[in-house]
Amino acid sequence: MTHEQPEEARFRRALLMSPGERQDVDYKASVAFAADDEFALKLIKHIQGMANNGGGWIVIGYDDKTNAPDGNHSGDVAASYDPTTLSGAVNSTVERGQQIRLTVHQETHPDSGLPHPIIQVRGFERVPFVCRTSKQAVDTGASVLQQGKVYIRRPGAATSEVSTSHDWEELIERCLQQRRDELLTQFQDLFQRMTSSERAAPSRTAAEGFEAWVDQVRRRAHGRE
Repeated sequence: MTHEQPEEARFRRALLMSPGERQDVDYKASVAFAADDEFALKLIKHIQGMANNGGGWIVIGYDDKTNAPDGNHSGDVAASYDPTTLSGAVNSTVERGQQIRLTVHQETHPDSGLPHPIIQVRGFERVPFVCRTSKQAVDTGASVLQQGKVYIRRPGAATSEVSTSHDWEELIERCLQQRRDELLTQFQDLFQRMTSSERAAPSRTAAEGFEAWVDQVRRRAHGRE
């Protein structure tokens, strides 16, 4: 059984008590999730964009202009964010074979006692997510999703399609980082197999040196050195 780290729960509580939008955090009004209406399609678009930007968090039940708790929020709205239903709706909009990993946390606001869905979106592992199909909102007719588009979350807390050379450069660099991490993990696993108890055990100095080298390469890959 996997136990949640206390800092993760504290972070979600901070999202409720100290709201503020940024590139990896978004706040949405208290609207029940109903697939294919304009609110739901825009939410899915934001989820795609966050996944392509390395992941993020979307908090439901806040006024998106003031970032204050939405006075219309209710337990019924919170309950509509069933993780299975939401995941199914999201993954039906990306290319077949792709799957956006997300978790819905129902976090209780200490002042109101109401649960607020907090959607945790994880970033892509190998390649960016591509929108599978164009969709119009059934309630307003607005065209929200476009087939073949790659959406990203911009620093100004807006989601839009990749459209500039800078957008592509950042996205390609993120792909390269993911591949470097994958290669380093594979290399580390290979090293451990080669130096397992079935073979002569390496000296402690050699093993520690290898771990330090892997850590250094990872820091450089992520621009921390």
